[in-house]
Amino acid sequence: MEMLTKEEKESLNNIITYIKESNDYKKLMYYKDKIKDNKKLLNLIKKVKDLQKEYIRNKDSKVKEELETKVEELNTYNDFTLYNYYLNKVNGSLDLIKNKINNYFDNLFNEELF
Repeated sequence: MEMLTKEEKESLNNIITYIKESNDYKKLMYYKDKIKDNKKLLNLIKKVKDLQKEYIRNKDSKVKEELETKVEELNTYNDFTLYNYYLNKVNGSLDLIKNKINNYFDNLFNEELF
């Protein structure tokens, strides 16, 4: 059973195209590609993730200190901070779209109930 009609898929694809054509999304992808090309930065990101996991497992204060140091170092990379900035902007746009769709359905169904 197909969940979406052709028209519904087209409408969703229009929303996706709108997002992907936004300047924020394009900049997000630009910085993502720059990060992918920076092995040192990728290794640092991996190290931070590993330290986060280790700290969650055993709450060692030495691990926490090392993690904080590595996060500070990570935040010195302009490409990384800009990637996170645009990631937050794009995620905010997605949340706004999701909320608008939810509100639309809520209003539509609440009107039909009363």
